[in-house]
Amino acid sequence: MLKVAYRFVKYTPPVAVYLIFLLLLAIAIAPALRIVMFGLSLDDLLQLHCFAAF
Repeated sequence: MLKVAYRFVKYTPPVAVYLIFLLLLAIAIAPALRIVMFGLSLDDLLQLHCFAAF
């Protein structure tokens, strides 16, 4: 099993690794990107108001 994993890592092209990393990064920051791209909506403002620590 370990040998198969090493072989998989050894023969995976670096471009594939970078593409997977960029995809995961885009998924991780999607909520922030949505606000930057489309601006704040009423829903976003309500969430900020309801979950803000006073």
